Amino acid sequence: MEIIISARHNVEMTPDLKQYARERAEKLLKYFDGITKIVVTLGSDQGRYTAEMNISARRHIHLIGEVQQRDLRAAIDLVTDKMERQLTRQKEKMKSYRNRHNIGGAPAAEAEDAENAE
Repeated sequence: MEIIISARHNVEMTPDLKQYARERAEKLLKYFDGITKIVVTLGSDQGRYTAEMNISARRHIHLIGEVQQRDLRAAIDLVTDKMERQLTRQKEKMKSYRNRHNIGGAPAAEAEDAENAE
């Protein structure tokens, strides 16, 4: 898994800030197993900071989140929270699809056993 952190528009990338963004991005791994790449871009515009996060995952999944705040660390926190919700929603969609289309075999076996019991 690759994490890329970059800055633009006069944002000073200190080692502490870079480490903070990396730690917050790494926490997203517990919400979705198939993440292959996370790109965090920090920017500034007219006294407001922008934190943008792009996540790429297996099965052609691409998620994007962007937040503007007056504090850069708050923007990083909020965009991470936003991406947690998106990843959780994506995981639920995949579970629902598997259950609906009987992928995995377990529900079909249980249904077959129930029919044989009758």
